[in-house]
Amino acid sequence: MAEGPRIVLFSVHRDAMEAARHAFATRWPEAQVSNLLDDGLFRWVVEAGGVVPGMHDAFHTLTRYAVARGAQGIVYTCSAFREVIDGCRAMFPIPMLGPNTAMIDDALDAGSRLAVMATVGPTIPSFSAELLEVAAARCRKVELVPVVVEGAFDALARGDAATHDRLVAERAREIRDCDAVVLAQFTLARAAPVVAAACPVPVFESPGAAVARMRALLAG
Repeated sequence: MAEGPRIVLFSVHRDAMEAARHAFATRWPEAQVSNLLDDGLFRWVVEAGGVVPGMHDAFHTLTRYAVARGAQGIVYTCSAFREVIDGCRAMFPIPMLGPNTAMIDDALDAGSRLAVMATVGPTIPSFSAELLEVAAARCRKVELVPVVVEGAFDALARGDAATHDRLVAERAREIRDCDAVVLAQFTLARAAPVVAAACPVPVFESPGAAVARMRALLAG
């Protein structure tokens, strides 16, 4: 089997990295995937409550390293750093995908009232701003319903995936009058089946959509 292009997964949390690795392994196994993980960046954005200026330098340095090492494409798996990722994409000529770029395009086709689910609070404003910007570019009016699942991320971090999925499913059952559910973190992709079972509308997750988009970009 011929080897595919060299893809770097840029992550700030190991569970997001694993979700991306699983998506590539199942959907594009020929890709040569390597991982760049700095979990200190995750702690930093949580403690700061959002992006602060110093994070730009950290992302630029690590992205420059990945490009120098021969990356032909980079997928960022960290949803809370949207403006930092946009700055990196402007610096280098290879395909770079934010974590939600492809999924947002798919979700906007599903309707105008979207539930945005996250287990880390700072993800919601960053993700929502990105989605609304894309919707405006497409002349689409959308209403976003934020859904934060308290306690789920901590459960997953301590290895309790069953509690994570149960908490996510319980919140999903509370969603009303929405056209779709958008899972705003790579770490939530694992819970897509329980969300779909709990809430009878389309459910969109990022890793699979990112793999499909990167594959299309590099094929062209």
